[in-house]
This record gives sequence, structure tokens and C-alpha cells, in this order.
Amino acid sequence: MFTFGNFSKKTEDECDEEIDEMNLAPAVEIKTDSLTPSNEDTHHFKINGIDILYLDQQNILQNLIQIDTKIMEAEKNQSDLVEGVYEGGLKIWECTFDVANYLCTQNRSLVSGKQVLDLGCGSGILGILAYKLGAESVHYQDYNEGIIKHLTIPNVAINGQKMLEKSRFWSGDWKNFSIINNLKYDIILTSETIYNPKNQKKLLSTLKTFLKPGGTIILGGKSYYFGVGGGMKQFIDLVEKDNTFCYENIWKSEEGLRREIILMHLR
Repeated sequence: MFTFGNFSKKTEDECDEEIDEMNLAPAVEIKTDSLTPSNEDTHHFKINGIDILYLDQQNILQNLIQIDTKIMEAEKNQSDLVEGVYEGGLKIWECTFDVANYLCTQNRSLVSGKQVLDLGCGSGILGILAYKLGAESVHYQDYNEGIIKHLTIPNVAINGQKMLEKSRFWSGDWKNFSIINNLKYDIILTSETIYNPKNQKKLLSTLKTFLKPGGTIILGGKSYYFGVGGGMKQFIDLVEKDNTFCYENIWKSEEGLRREIILMHLR
């Protein structure tokens, strides 16, 4: 690493972090006052007797690429993920089904009466499910503002006005989100958010910021993300080294893309 004048010597990781800091998406709370009913086709996410309505993502994509240059860039690259640009919010990832199934069949009462955060929410399926399982309130966060405005909020709205009234929504990078939101949550649901090794420390910091003492994190992810580099073992190693949380691996699939769910609690 070269140094010039009075500049201090920095590691490659530190330089990468500085570049990332310059490009963080600002965090904003998005209000639902101006929400207009959607005329898009709806689909059904049915699990253990619970029916969740959600909009057709392909139709939403065609609308979004006309108004959101970041998502337009991802679509041109034919990519579900573009680091720091688009973080995959239009797709319902495999581990969303896993976490939903766990909540419905193994721990149905966990969210009842609780304040829930759906972190990296995308379509909002897990948050909507939490409300239908009795959550007191559900807050949603995703990286892209367009995803929240045109997918998450409409999805919540078509599942019921009362649910919408019990919800709040944010977009932006996790670090900035941690600055503008000083709330704490009983339950944090997060799925497929460990795929990028560069963001795992930030994710861990975010979880520490928002979990109430005695609260629970349910985190679903793949054992390894080919072509990206992250994975569950890598994240668990980080959790163990940090020593803020204890964790339990409560589900694992050995079929196809290996997937896992862990529960985390503050020590």
C-alpha cells in the first residue's frame, strides 16, 4: 500500500470500508399517507393455513425500472444483486420460505404480542406473516427506497388496512438506519442477509443495536453463497468472535442449496 505526504498507511480492508462509507444509501422513513391502491396482479403465499397476498414482482419490476436508476442498472446486468446498488428486494428468496415455515410450525406463538422488525424485508412476507401470527406491530426495512414504496408497502396494504396502520417503513443502508431509528424490538426476522462478507459486520452491529434484552433474532441463510462468498459458517464465526450473542442452529436442509436457520439472543 502506497502512502503520500501525511496520509496514514491503511489496510486494503480499511480502504474498502471508506469507499463503502462514501456510497451508503441514505436512510429515510417512508410514510404511507400518499399510498394509492395497486391494480397489479396478486399472488398467494400459503403456509400452514395462513394466506398472504403479494403483488406480482415482474410487473413491479417493469414499473420500477422506469423510475429507479439503481434497479434499472441491475436489470440491465440481469442480476438479482448489485452491491451497494440493488440488494435483491424484488425476489422472494428460498430462506424466506424456511423462516416462514419455522414460525408457523415450530414456534407459532413467538411473535404474538411482540414488536417485530423485518430486516432486509424485500416483499415483506415475513413481517406480514408475523402480524397474522399476532404481532403487536411490525416495522420493515430494505435497502432500496423503490422496493419499500412500490412493493413492501402495497403488499402490506393489500393484506389489510389495520395491518398497515400497525406498520412503519424505512429504506437505506443499515448503518444509516441505525442512526435515524432509536427503537428496540422483541423479535428481528431476517432472511438471506448474510450473503455479502463485507456486510456481515454491519449486519451484526445492526442486530446488536435493535434487539431488546430478552429478545430473539431468527436468521435464515444459505450455508454458502456461490459467487458471492458469504455463508452461515462465516457469519457464525463472526458471532462467536464478537461474543455479544449466544446462538442455536435450529434447522438445516441438506437438499439442494444447503440452508440453515439460527436463533440468536443477547448474552
